[in-house]
Amino acid sequence: MAAAPEYCLAVNCGSSSIKFKLYQTRSQQVLLAGSASNVQGSSPAKFAFKHVPQQQQQDFTDLSEKVERELDSSTSYQDVFEEILRDVTSEQVLGKGGKDRIKVIAHRIVHGGTAKEPVVIKHGDKSEQETLNRMDEVSDFAPLHNHHAMLIVKTCLESLPSATSVLCFDTLFHTTIPAFRTTYAISTPPHDTPVPLVRYGFHGLSYASILKQMSEELSIPSKEVNLVVAHLGSGGSCCLIQGGESKNTSMGLTPLEGLPGGTRSGSLDASLIFHHTPDCSETVEWSGRPISKAEFVLNKESGFKALTGSTDFGEIIQRAFPDSPPSSPSKEQETALLTYNLYLDRLLGFISAYITTLLSSPSPHNELHGLVFSGGIGERSARLRNDVLEHFRWVEELAGSQGGVDDKSNEEGEGRRRITKDGSRISGWVVETDEELECVQLAVAASEAAK
Repeated sequence: MAAAPEYCLAVNCGSSSIKFKLYQTRSQQVLLAGSASNVQGSSPAKFAFKHVPQQQQQDFTDLSEKVERELDSSTSYQDVFEEILRDVTSEQVLGKGGKDRIKVIAHRIVHGGTAKEPVVIKHGDKSEQETLNRMDEVSDFAPLHNHHAMLIVKTCLESLPSATSVLCFDTLFHTTIPAFRTTYAISTPPHDTPVPLVRYGFHGLSYASILKQMSEELSIPSKEVNLVVAHLGSGGSCCLIQGGESKNTSMGLTPLEGLPGGTRSGSLDASLIFHHTPDCSETVEWSGRPISKAEFVLNKESGFKALTGSTDFGEIIQRAFPDSPPSSPSKEQETALLTYNLYLDRLLGFISAYITTLLSSPSPHNELHGLVFSGGIGERSARLRNDVLEHFRWVEELAGSQGGVDDKSNEEGEGRRRITKDGSRISGWVVETDEELECVQLAVAASEAAK
């Protein structure tokens, strides 16, 4: 009789959301996928999951209908995940053996500090607490993300003690960025810090996934692929990938640097916060953890929310460009248009610089294979993609390429696709990233190596 298949659970924690997928370890096929939203929000948290029909295994319960649950609004982040874990690992869902069949848990962790590879944690190992303590220190540099993710790691170690937890860091992909781009022009502090105060970069798991997909799409080895990628969501960043390696990225020591986002300010004059929030060094409690007022204001009370009152970029675009424009724009429309133009300007600043860096590089890897849009905003906003690519129309005109945006593909296409015409010198793409699969591949390899 064949042994029952083993599973790998991927967990991706956001500041107010939790995404999770269950994979068959050997085939790395998705068996179950779900998410929780509005975690610790103003309204009750909800989560839902469903088996992926084409990937069902014979010993799985048939979840043809989505399993959905709503929790009390006072439910903590950790308690929401415990409810998810209880449902997802039950024998009614996983079949005979239940949670004991989950052998590896892949955790997406935003900040890994100086780590050069995933970190493996096994419940009961003598290094377990030391590793957790070290990661708690690093969480100070991504308090809105790492804190929650590490709470979930601890929950998994306690609730699934026979499974190996593997921490997969967003920062790993950017360890190839040269020192002259990661160094800040500031003296070394006189006191010890949990990690060196340099630029680390984030969204690395997404960029690694996109690199693999584009290598496959273009039939070019990964180590030869050159891309400029814009991962645009509630938090967004850009990355220059040259010769299959990250060579620059827009985020820095923390995810705050770079583009503005749903609630993040993005880069600004460091002196501004002292005038905006005079008591910025005082601490406030957020999600059970003390953080400075400066961090709270710049990470949770800024960005699109501060400018328009909304964190939804799609809603902001609708306000800025209404289907039936009034004869005189309203204050709401003007504010939305300002926000859109501000975001487009900041985005073009990074993309233009990265394309110039690549094309003028003395390296043999100086041909741009694609300008890639990903993430919720990148995948859904045809207008933003069009406006970015139109910025480079002069390149097509100068080259006489007859290239440019393919309106039908950009506006009506689905999934991974090119959105520019044949022959375009700036080849635009939309790629749906898969951070969870990237986590699983890293975690399975790391857990095997640790045996």
